[in-house]
Amino acid sequence: MLITDPAGEPVELDELDGDATLSVLTSLKVQARAVERDKLRVVAHWCVLHPATAEDGVATWDPSGLPGVLGQEESLGGEGCPPVAAFTPEPLAATLGISKHAVRQLIADALDLGHRLPRCRRRVEALEVEAFKARRVAQLTHPLSQAAAAQVDAALAPVLHSCSFAAIERAVAAAIAAHHPELVAEREKKGKDAWDVTLHHPGPADFAGTSWLEATGDTLDLTAFYDRVGQIAADLADAGDTDPLGARKAKALGVLARQGLNDDQPDQAPPTRPKPPRSRKPKTHLFLHFSLTELLGLGVDDTLVCGQVERLGPALEEAIASWVRTSQATITPVLDLNRCWAVDGHDIPAAMREQVVQRDKHCVHPYCATDARACDLDHITPYLPLDEGGPPGQTNPDNLAPLCRRHHRAKTSGRWRYRRDPTTGNYHWTGPHHRHYLTTPLGTLEHQPN
Repeated sequence: MLITDPAGEPVELDELDGDATLSVLTSLKVQARAVERDKLRVVAHWCVLHPATAEDGVATWDPSGLPGVLGQEESLGGEGCPPVAAFTPEPLAATLGISKHAVRQLIADALDLGHRLPRCRRRVEALEVEAFKARRVAQLTHPLSQAAAAQVDAALAPVLHSCSFAAIERAVAAAIAAHHPELVAEREKKGKDAWDVTLHHPGPADFAGTSWLEATGDTLDLTAFYDRVGQIAADLADAGDTDPLGARKAKALGVLARQGLNDDQPDQAPPTRPKPPRSRKPKTHLFLHFSLTELLGLGVDDTLVCGQVERLGPALEEAIASWVRTSQATITPVLDLNRCWAVDGHDIPAAMREQVVQRDKHCVHPYCATDARACDLDHITPYLPLDEGGPPGQTNPDNLAPLCRRHHRAKTSGRWRYRRDPTTGNYHWTGPHHRHYLTTPLGTLEHQPN
């Protein structure tokens, strides 16, 4: 089977070794980026050829396809984009063989990238970023103001080549909190309108003693409830229950229901179910990021103020104030992420772990976006016990990095090697085929070492 190598020459695929195969994939990646970039270029040019006029009307999102009135109808592009003439999308849809909605989305994305997200567009033009990522940014910022879009553009453009969709959503959420707190309020109200608890039983033909319970409610309440269910499931296991974790969680609901009955009522649980020991109430953790000025000003006036719920998104002061009032809140000052300190033992102190988690945010393996709170902390230079000749102070922030469990195993196996530059905070990785990567606060780069 013939394939074109990076030099443009045909080669037999079966004759390529591992390194050459990866080089071909790199070349194909760049070619694919060029094709999608050129498609955006052509669509943008098509829009230039078909400006909206009072006579022709405006192409809009109206599913009926009727022309909109210039200056009065919502055009395909976001705020600040020039409107295009009615019926501009149809020839593109026919040529590309895509639906009327898909072609309008393509036009909107091309307009938004060109007029609202210039930094992201330049990275697409330079073949540094896949067009689909830039288009996702365009779609999420489309309903926002130009100022909000500009904030997202500035935040994401430097890292767009390696950031995840979750990171894109976080950047958009931060812009919404900063520029459109009214949208956060609207979303919170819409969310509360959907709060409910429903019980579903199967029909008689399918009934086997199993039903479904669904709950939609306050984030802190449901998180605390879920943590409590998990704790009771663990207690059941300690008491001898050998059922799988999922089944024990379901049984925990029954335990909670029976705990709510009066003490003088008999326990309705069958004798085969062990009664779990009373356990300490589990701690529920939500990490809220709020400036002290905003925290002290809660409720002072009618200004909408948003904080950030780590790993979830923005929340208004009303929700945060409610969580603080009804829980044991701990206010922690901002950590000094550059603090240099060390311990001799292998175990990592909680304060040191928090410092590394906040410093690096996610797994530092190339292109991985797993949240640092879900990662192991790896000793970059493997820990050697002191009684085996190891030096003191091996456990310190400069020798620790968050790695998700999969990449921790890949490193421990010896197939991947890395080191941290304490001056820049960058991580230098070498893969099993001697390809080199640099993970930085702005994302991952392939590079050749000096």
